[in-house]
Amino acid sequence: MLGKNKGSLDTVERIPRGSVGVEIGVWRGDTSARFLERCGFLHMVDPWAVEPYQDDPDYLKKYSKLTGSLDPADFQKYYDNIYRDVCGRFKDRPVKIHRCTSDHFFDTFTDKVDWVYIDGLHTFDGCLSDLQNSLKIVKEGGWIFGDDYGNKPEVKRAVDTFGMGFELFGLNQYGIPV
Repeated sequence: MLGKNKGSLDTVERIPRGSVGVEIGVWRGDTSARFLERCGFLHMVDPWAVEPYQDDPDYLKKYSKLTGSLDPADFQKYYDNIYRDVCGRFKDRPVKIHRCTSDHFFDTFTDKVDWVYIDGLHTFDGCLSDLQNSLKIVKEGGWIFGDDYGNKPEVKRAVDTFGMGFELFGLNQYGIPV
């Protein structure tokens, strides 16, 4: 959540021009803007909410510098403001913003897409679930891309456990052909 996803520039180069993709984990939309340089349409998925992180006792403490508070209500206000900013930023762009968890998105989304980019929950279970669920919506010949392979141990473990052949490229990026 902190900083910029510099590695995503290497993923952008692999996105087919005019394709339809899904980004799991949007936050401010900086990576989304990069993806839109190549893709034709982007589904942006993020809950912009505290609830997905409730199982992590250090979460509020870790990110309290963003909100200046340890109160979950203050953090939710912060997320609400980010969500409003993202909606304004992408108002006239070829996107659909889905304010929900990735599990809810995958349970309700019925279209097929060319690729999915995973940068949501960085837990083993969260990442593995996103990888498995992506198989439901990625077209044959498409890709599952993701971030944080080399710098988040639980993401690395989830990708390794997923068991499909993958390639590593750039700064902590991975790609899995479907």
